[in-house]
Amino acid sequence: MNIQTEEALIQGGLTKNERVYLALLKLGSATAVEITKKSKVHRVNVYDVLERLREKGLISTIFESNKRIYESANPDQLIQLIKEKEELLADVLPTLKQEFALKKEKQQVYHFFGPEGVMRAYYMMLEQNATIYGLGGSGLNRKYLMHRHHMWNKERINKKISVVGLYYESSKIMKEKPGKNTLIKRKYLPDKFKTIGMIDICGDLVVNLLPIEDNIMAIVIENKILADTYKKFFEFMWQFAKS
Repeated sequence: MNIQTEEALIQGGLTKNERVYLALLKLGSATAVEITKKSKVHRVNVYDVLERLREKGLISTIFESNKRIYESANPDQLIQLIKEKEELLADVLPTLKQEFALKKEKQQVYHFFGPEGVMRAYYMMLEQNATIYGLGGSGLNRKYLMHRHHMWNKERINKKISVVGLYYESSKIMKEKPGKNTLIKRKYLPDKFKTIGMIDICGDLVVNLLPIEDNIMAIVIENKILADTYKKFFEFMWQFAKS
């Protein structure tokens, strides 16, 4: 048999030394010594190879005159071997798919420090091209981001990205300034629930805005399941907030 046949068998799952099977096909039945000569596989290795082939069902053994004789099985057994491997893979495939899905869902966490860094978090939200759900306007934008946030807000409006915001009652007068449509829907929470941090949910992002010493930082978590969970919490609070 030619090299192409050997290569095909190797691709089909046999090792290089298991070309012993080809030698035995030609011989029909033979002793280990005869197989060694025909296959040119070293005798030290032949016995191990023959045992592996026997376990795969590709050869069988009989005894004649106190000699162990090896016989090749029908080549159709090669197809059966491949089918068995497919069945084994089919059994573990659901687990592999689950691991793959978990890997895809694995959250990415980003930390941004200072006004310029925090603005990167804000522009990540615009890249999501989805409604922004904001919780807890606490004046951090005005104090730290100033004109940067104003420029970002103009870009948000140009992109027609809406904001649905839960603010605090003490900021209502300032938030309700008359003017052009800013694509913002507002409701208000009692001041007793006021915190110094802010949370924005947008697409697959949860953006946490926090003061740190005399500066500002953002922690961005990119995870669809987490973002959807936060959104549900937001919707629950929205029902009870005041207009």
